[in-house]
Amino acid sequence: MLNWKKIEDLNLKEVMSKTQIEIDFLNALIKKDFSTLHRFNVKGFVKILSREYDLDFTDFNEEYEAYLNENNLNSVKNNNIKITTPKLDVYHQKSTNFIVLIMLCIVAIILALGIYYFDTIKIFFKNEQNNSSLAVVDIIGKAQSNLKSLESNVIVIDNKAKEKSDENTSAGIIPNIQDAQTQEQNITQEVDENTTIQNNQTTEDAEYKEQDIPLESANKNAHFKISTKTWIGIIELQKYKKTSFVKSEDFTLPLDTDQLILTGPSALSVIDENNKEHQFPMGSPKRFLIKDGKIKSISLSEFMKLNKGREW
Repeated sequence: MLNWKKIEDLNLKEVMSKTQIEIDFLNALIKKDFSTLHRFNVKGFVKILSREYDLDFTDFNEEYEAYLNENNLNSVKNNNIKITTPKLDVYHQKSTNFIVLIMLCIVAIILALGIYYFDTIKIFFKNEQNNSSLAVVDIIGKAQSNLKSLESNVIVIDNKAKEKSDENTSAGIIPNIQDAQTQEQNITQEVDENTTIQNNQTTEDAEYKEQDIPLESANKNAHFKISTKTWIGIIELQKYKKTSFVKSEDFTLPLDTDQLILTGPSALSVIDENNKEHQFPMGSPKRFLIKDGKIKSISLSEFMKLNKGREW
C-alpha cells in the first residue's frame, strides 16, 4: 500500500466526486490540521480513502489519536462540534448499481448467444430436410414456369398405311371427348384388320414385318423412351396418391391402373397399347392419361380437371 501522503498528488475535485468527501476535509487532511479534522468523521473518511486508493493511514491515525488524547477530545461530548459525514449511501449505491449493470450486460450477452445458436441449429435442420428433395422441386419449378407459355407439339408416327396415318394424325394426340370416342372405334377396327391379315398371310402382313416395332393386338404396359434424365410425376386417380422420380433410361408403366402422368420438358417417345410410337419434342411438359387400359396425351386444362383443379 502507498503512504497516505500520496493523496497530495491526486486531483481533489475528482476524489470528492468519487468518494463524496468534502473538499475542506481533504485539504485539512493534507495539511494535518487536526483542529479542523476532528469536526469530521475522520475514521470513516480514512477508511474510504484507504480502500479506494490503496493508501496506508497507520502513522496518520497514530498522530491523530495522540492529538485527541492530548486535548481530551476522546471523552468530551461537545454539542457545539459539528460532525460531518459523507453521503455513504450514495457512494455505495453507485458501486452497487455498477455491479448490477455488469450482471445485466452478461445476462443479455448470454441470451443473445442462445438465440443466435438456436436460430442457426433450426436453419441447419431445415436445410437438411429441404436438400433431400431439392432436385425434384427444381425440376417441378421449371416445368410449372412453362405451363402457361408453351403448347404441346406432338408428332405421331403410325405403322399403318399412309391414308390411315393421315386420319389418326389429323385427329391428334390431344383429342376432346368426341375425338376420343372416334379414336377408340378406329383402334378396334384396326385390331380386327390386323387379326385378319395375320390369319390370311397376305401381302400387307409382310409389310408390317418390315417395320422397326412389331405389332401386337394390345400391350399391357406403356413404354417410355427417353434420351436424358427426365422427371416423372404419377397421380393415381382412385386415391389421388402422388409419386415422383427421375429416370435416365427407358421405362414402362402398367395400363391396368387409372392414373395421370406429368413429365418434364425433355424429349421422349411413348409406345401405346396398340404398339404405336408417339414422339414428343423438347420444350414443354407432357401430360398423359391412363384409363381403361389405354394411354393418351391430354392438355393442361384436361389434366387440371382430372386433378381437382391443380397443375400437379
